[in-house]
Amino acid sequence: MKKTVLPSILALLLLTGCGGNPATGPEQPGPTPDPAETTQAAPSDAPSVDGLADAASGVFTFVLDDATGDIVLPAEGPQDVEDLRTELAEDDVTYARVTVQNPDDGLPLEIDAVTVSTPEGQELEFRAAATVIEEWGAAANNGEPNPEVVGLVEEYSGAAVPGSTTDLLMIGGFPDIPDTISAVTVQPAGGAEPVEALVQPES
Repeated sequence: MKKTVLPSILALLLLTGCGGNPATGPEQPGPTPDPAETTQAAPSDAPSVDGLADAASGVFTFVLDDATGDIVLPAEGPQDVEDLRTELAEDDVTYARVTVQNPDDGLPLEIDAVTVSTPEGQELEFRAAATVIEEWGAAANNGEPNPEVVGLVEEYSGAAVPGSTTDLLMIGGFPDIPDTISAVTVQPAGGAEPVEALVQPES
């Protein structure tokens, strides 16, 4: 009498087929990225922008050669710089932070100034932090070197190097920025033409 093998085959199929093969089954979707972790946060006291109804984000984007950058206006000042400013009895200032993404095949990028223009024609200039800190030290010490000043100048000097994302600190010699601005421009070092930074609308 022939033995039947059908029940054994069915059992094997049920064991291997019911749950699906994890090696060949559909790939499970990964976690959804949090937009707050990939974009710059807008400061709460950001200016509005003349002519744009919903542009109060305070984050401005520019393209310079192959590099792209984001400017946060105003930005929180680093504690070490603020402590030095207070110690040297310098007037209140406003900070801007520039984050530059420079591709591998780009060139080192330095920024001399970020200029904020108002509808009334006023222009306010943020300059590289190292330059401003060096001036503070020279004014307070009659040109004599101060180790604390020298250390901060070295810390906040430098360019956005290729193949990296670099934070550059800028300092404006004024206590705040106007409630409404009309343009933001970026002046690279070396005498190149300035470029306009475009506002990122609030999300």
